[in-house]
Amino acid sequence: MNEQVQAEFKKIFNGRFSTSESTRANYARGEDTYDPVLSKAVVFPETNEEVSKVLRLCNEHKIPVVPFGTGTSLEGNVVGNEKGITICLEKMNKILSVNVEDFDCRVQACVTKEQLNDYLREDGVFFPIDPGANAAIGGMASTSASGTMAVKYGTMKTVISGLTVVLPNGDIVNTGSRTKKTSAGYNLTNLFIGSEGTLGIITEVQLRLSPIPESIMSAVCHFPTLENAVQTAQQVIQYGVPIARIEMLNKDQMGISINYSKLKDIEAVPTLFFEFHGSEASNNENIKIVEEISKDNNGSSFKWAKDLEERNKLWKARWDVYYSVKALIKNGRVYSTDVCLPISKITECVKFAEEKAKEFFPKSKLNSIEAPARDFQEVLAGRADGNITSSTEANKLVIKYPQLAIVPDGGKNPAFLAMMVPKGDTKWNDYVNKWIKDKKSSGFFTKLLAKYNLKSL
Repeated sequence: MNEQVQAEFKKIFNGRFSTSESTRANYARGEDTYDPVLSKAVVFPETNEEVSKVLRLCNEHKIPVVPFGTGTSLEGNVVGNEKGITICLEKMNKILSVNVEDFDCRVQACVTKEQLNDYLREDGVFFPIDPGANAAIGGMASTSASGTMAVKYGTMKTVISGLTVVLPNGDIVNTGSRTKKTSAGYNLTNLFIGSEGTLGIITEVQLRLSPIPESIMSAVCHFPTLENAVQTAQQVIQYGVPIARIEMLNKDQMGISINYSKLKDIEAVPTLFFEFHGSEASNNENIKIVEEISKDNNGSSFKWAKDLEERNKLWKARWDVYYSVKALIKNGRVYSTDVCLPISKITECVKFAEEKAKEFFPKSKLNSIEAPARDFQEVLAGRADGNITSSTEANKLVIKYPQLAIVPDGGKNPAFLAMMVPKGDTKWNDYVNKWIKDKKSSGFFTKLLAKYNLKSL
């Protein structure tokens, strides 16, 4: 990109075109594992017409472009191009129209799902697609996002009825319509959904909305084996229960999520997350069916998240899976991808993935730290994933260092410690006995009992 082209961009965008290294670095990658790549420049259009001007200029001068929304991509979609321009759409974040009676709305590409649902809440409708991250609607359309509520509400292809797209040559096209039923023309809308910016840049999205349910109830159910959990999910779907969400985490991921998200009263075993949307009566009926199916597959009693705060915490733990894994190793990388397969093959697929993970990344070894009080410091420094210590010390450490968490070993009885000394070693015995006598007379043991609420020593 020569100076003449840069001058033309600067003239058009009046301060919304930057070649500074700091700006380029901010828009060089998403939340993925790839190394950042800095584009030659970043431009910030505000309208469809301005996006058109960018693409016309870039097309004329053979300059590659990378569309950028909120940067939540996990798979390298927004990594920069060292010979190109990053087109950041963050200023195109307006809700253009809402038609509550018709259950639809139109938004610019960088409106986020949370922004839209906050806006819609008082109207009694919501946007149901929930991939976890607070992604931009345009990015969700470009990647054909789905999310945890796909069971009931479908995917982005289900809820998008039309698009505004700027083509590589700068032409602006509108696809689809607000009508739910039409057979007119080519289905260009679905052509662009999931194209990931390769066919054009999505700048506006027409969305179908859903009514906010009268009752929302979330629960978790634990299972002794992965097969039990998968069998339950399969039977729930086969039975035709209109469940809103059903998600599964295996034993290892549950342990990681419990620690990272500070979940309580939840076990590190194969687990299903459920959420029911509907009237209170219909939810109770559907819950009864799912509980029976779970029980038949050796599932535990349901643990309920009854209010909004509890539900959000529960599902945030599911959404934070990527970040919980990433937090395990300092400067570690997490490789994320999707696999589509028949529900009957889920157990086989998960077990295959677990086996390959162990093959590629063998179990970590235990490190012995000779120096006293060094073990937890190794965890803080990111050189170890955890350490074993007494419950007394552990409780003190988590207060002082909130980044640490206690992982109980399942035992509830205190451990008794003893020291063996050589038979006939009178010097050592006399020393120990004198120490005990002195400590007892000074009130040391009495203070310990009071401090840690102990009955005896």
